Amino acid sequence: MTAENPELTAALAEVPEIKRTEDAHEAATKLLARHPAGEEPDRARARVVDEVVHGFAATGKWPADVGTRVASAYTEALAWEAERLALKAAVDYTRELAADTREALAGDALAHLGRRLSDVLSDARSAAESLVGVATAEEAIRAGGDALSAWSRLQSLTVDVANIREAQWAVHLPPLRRHQRAGDDPRRAKLQSWKRAGHGETRGYRPDDVPEFALQAMRHQRYTVNYVVWLAQLGTAYVPEGYDDLADEVEASTPAPVMFNDAGPVRDMSPIETRIPEAKRSDVYPHSRVAHVDFSAPIPDAPEPNATPGDPAPPVWRY
Repeated sequence: MTAENPELTAALAEVPEIKRTEDAHEAATKLLARHPAGEEPDRARARVVDEVVHGFAATGKWPADVGTRVASAYTEALAWEAERLALKAAVDYTRELAADTREALAGDALAHLGRRLSDVLSDARSAAESLVGVATAEEAIRAGGDALSAWSRLQSLTVDVANIREAQWAVHLPPLRRHQRAGDDPRRAKLQSWKRAGHGETRGYRPDDVPEFALQAMRHQRYTVNYVVWLAQLGTAYVPEGYDDLADEVEASTPAPVMFNDAGPVRDMSPIETRIPEAKRSDVYPHSRVAHVDFSAPIPDAPEPNATPGDPAPPVWRY
């Protein structure tokens, strides 16, 4: 992924009003940046008065046009200051307008991302049909033919999925307002917490029911070909339609045990057993080596690899 996310750009372009207001804010910001440096009216007036006074002290002559010169300097500076204040007001107003518009119409952009995710995973399901017995890039290279083409296609689709998810969270995140800090809006902290917990990827999300490799991808947004294939075959991947939709899904996936009495629901405070997940097996890459601690002993054999560094696209010369 690059700093310019094509999926986010396309999703926002689907809502012309968002693009219009953001373009207006960008234009106002550029105008303010290009506005030439100037002098405040009081400083300009004081500067001219100071020049006249020092000249009079040195020559003993009082200029006849003092009032005109002082008034002219003050008026010019006043015009500069008025334009600068207007530009600052335009930047502030368009920033708030763009934030309001983006937050109000975020659902349309998220709907576009949902359609894009559906199309990408549909392509992934089709490509995965050619990967029988292939789980790594090396195996795809050895298999060649349709398997290699399918793996290359899935690598491209994996980048698309990563971009869609990044765009999804960027649209979900409420924009910062003027004079607002990141912690002022509690929704931002909740969204970050839900993102780290793996929510927002599939409906009916239950961490205990997700394979370890998929759980790591969902919690850290480090997507792999194997995860995309798993997600495509699962059939419950989605893009939340908005903050409330995601909040409802989170609440449904983590129900609190509740008891009832005559006064209504009572939270069950009895101990809850939490299963400790098995530790993830360490990744061993083809270039990994066992530490050679005792130099008097032979060099240890290289360990058997079980992972590849990022499953890079196979170079042309290797096939």
